[in-house]
Amino acid sequence: MDTTEKRNPTYWWVPMLFGVIFILTGIWILRSPVESYEQITKIIGVIILVSGTSQILFTIGNRRGIPGWGFQATGGIIDLVIGIILILNPSILLRIITLFVGIWLIVNSVTLIMRAAEARKEKQGYWKWELILGVMLLLLAILFFWHPMIIGFTIAIWSAWAFIILGVFRIALTIRLRRHSVRQHK
Repeated sequence: MDTTEKRNPTYWWVPMLFGVIFILTGIWILRSPVESYEQITKIIGVIILVSGTSQILFTIGNRRGIPGWGFQATGGIIDLVIGIILILNPSILLRIITLFVGIWLIVNSVTLIMRAAEARKEKQGYWKWELILGVMLLLLAILFFWHPMIIGFTIAIWSAWAFIILGVFRIALTIRLRRHSVRQHK
């Protein structure tokens, strides 16, 4: 006999609750993705701030028993500063992501354009496609630098769908657990 059949899930409604919360969160993010991204960044900032503060307090309180406690305290101070920055200026994370993604796209677009030039010298027919793709990639990189919120918007949209899908899964799990519970009581 399967062990799941022996159990009577008394808290079958908990996944349903979280499913509804996840779906509502996803809908909230979809309704205002830019603002949602900034709120999510602030929440991350609070988590980092609390982590840094607790690390500093723990390290200072136990400095005699921690070899190299100064490094741990420094790590806590760095976390504290990063947390404060993210809370006060959530768009900075977006700027950093945009910078890295933009540079990466520019490097790859230049590589693609250079490959197209080489293919043209060798009279390869595909050089036009590589050139077009390289230019499109370069334009996308410029667009990211011009409007960094495009990345934040994209991240928010995908996060919203992830929350909704997770919520649907939790609700389906609840229905399955509830059916199992009802069958066991018959």
